[in-house]
Amino acid sequence: MTFLALDIGGTKLAVRAERAGQTWERIEPWPRAGVESDLALLRDVLAAVPSGVVRAGVSAAPTVARDGTVTAWPNRPSWYGVDLRRTIEEAIGAPVLFGDDGTLAAVAEAEASDCADLVYLGLGTGVGGGVVSDGRLIRGAGGTAGELGHLPMDPAGPPCRCGRNGCLQALLSPEALSRRTGLLQEKLATSGEVSVFVAEVLARVVVLLAELIQPSRIHLGGGFGVALPGLPALVEERSRAWGRLGHRLPVVATAVFGAHASLAGAMVLARTGGTGLRQSR
Repeated sequence: MTFLALDIGGTKLAVRAERAGQTWERIEPWPRAGVESDLALLRDVLAAVPSGVVRAGVSAAPTVARDGTVTAWPNRPSWYGVDLRRTIEEAIGAPVLFGDDGTLAAVAEAEASDCADLVYLGLGTGVGGGVVSDGRLIRGAGGTAGELGHLPMDPAGPPCRCGRNGCLQALLSPEALSRRTGLLQEKLATSGEVSVFVAEVLARVVVLLAELIQPSRIHLGGGFGVALPGLPALVEERSRAWGRLGHRLPVVATAVFGAHASLAGAMVLARTGGTGLRQSR
């Protein structure tokens, strides 16, 4: 039996197949070329997947409805209305399960860390997140809880593609930081000024989460998040300035799966047919 995991992200497409202890993996750059070119690349990659797939788990940056249709993707608006489930199922001949990229990353990190109270924060093209509390995956009444990238941090801040101003994502995405500093995006991770700014903003998020749900651990992932040297230690240091006397703050650490936590979560979905965690509203 072959289990398949896909991570459909903002800048890359990652695919992993596992069968009898053997792993096949392929990662492709994902330039914004329009939906037809995007889907052609997706089909080409899936055509190379080993045979015998019995189920696929998909970590999706876009919002995907229960019927498998894309209902929103601000970074790629041409994807609106795409029947993503049908596209993938026709390519692999097996059922497909979807999950939010940040949520699935949180599942994988909690499982790998044996931690019942963990928050995942992924800094990549945008900012994603997921929350595991008391061993339960928190989805909320609408099923989309944990969208930490849209925490309102500064009402006077830069506009976010969601329509608000000052969302966490509007402050910390590489695109936003490039505008703020004048640096090319590929140079951001080498800037001490950028690391300090990111740590200052994330420290407020850490304290907010500590007051709200008291996680034991907060894991930082995503391609950009893991590229910033020493970021977890910087965030912990800045968090102490915001913490309350006698109230323990969570441990901040680099994600166990680094920049590939969402892909690892998609494989959990493929292997188990679910998250492996209890669901909570």
